[in-house]
Amino acid sequence: MDDDLTRLAADLRERELLGSRQAGISAAITGLTQTIEGLRRRHAIEQRDVDRLENFSLARLLATVRGSREQALDRERAEAEAARYRVAQAQDRLDALRAQLAHVEERLVATSTAPATYAMLLAEKERQLLTDGTGPGGRLAELAEQRGRLTAELKELTEAEAAARAAARALADANEMLDSADNWSTADTFLGGGGLSSLVKHSRLDDAAARAAEADRRLAVLRAELRDVDLALPSLAGRLTLGGFTRFADVWLDNIFTDLSVRGQIKDGLGQLGEASQQVGRIRSALAARITETRTQLALLNQERTTLLHP
Repeated sequence: MDDDLTRLAADLRERELLGSRQAGISAAITGLTQTIEGLRRRHAIEQRDVDRLENFSLARLLATVRGSREQALDRERAEAEAARYRVAQAQDRLDALRAQLAHVEERLVATSTAPATYAMLLAEKERQLLTDGTGPGGRLAELAEQRGRLTAELKELTEAEAAARAAARALADANEMLDSADNWSTADTFLGGGGLSSLVKHSRLDDAAARAAEADRRLAVLRAELRDVDLALPSLAGRLTLGGFTRFADVWLDNIFTDLSVRGQIKDGLGQLGEASQQVGRIRSALAARITETRTQLALLNQERTTLLHP
């Protein structure tokens, strides 16, 4: 078993290196592909210049009259050939990179079962040591309990981070729409925008209210995920919903005081969204730090376990 573990450990190390190399080669291929596209466009331009001088055209006529056609044609041909050579040279590099990538991917496929097999053999050896009750069996039992606790905690933290990320997006969407409504409200209130600006404003407010409701749902999910962390977030949807009477009075009566009232509600809503966004941002930072810390602790425990099982 130890020989198999040694071989598989080497395969795992190779996979780490191959993964890094695969990412680097893929990035290089992407960049070089874009470069080749630019070089081909440049070559096409240079070739068109040659064609204009070789075929009947105003450019050829003027060059002939001036007695410089052959000289100009030689220059354009040289520039076109240089551009073609640069394309070919870049294409050769691209082909070489693709060949390297194919080899890397071939090795990744060949070692694809190594992680699972290595983990299976470690687990088998761990069971043997725990059953025998000799050697590092006691410490392995402690590590199993600690690893299980940290794994569960990491799962909860990751789910909370995903909920916080979704809430941040929803808050940003609601803020964007309400900010648009604020701009239309300014035109409607102070610039005499009339019926059209009122309708557009309230269309934006409808969208903002719907997106605020979605943000509120996302925040509720986040609060549920954060119960163990003892964090709370404000509810937004109610404060952003406009009543039917306000809508009617604003559009049809065009009352300056009603407009100002709506504008005040918009400002309040933007303030709430801003506060909630800041709080969600702080939560995301705290979660990110906890996730990093937990992953580090789990990695250390896994490393100790591996050392005990495969010195």
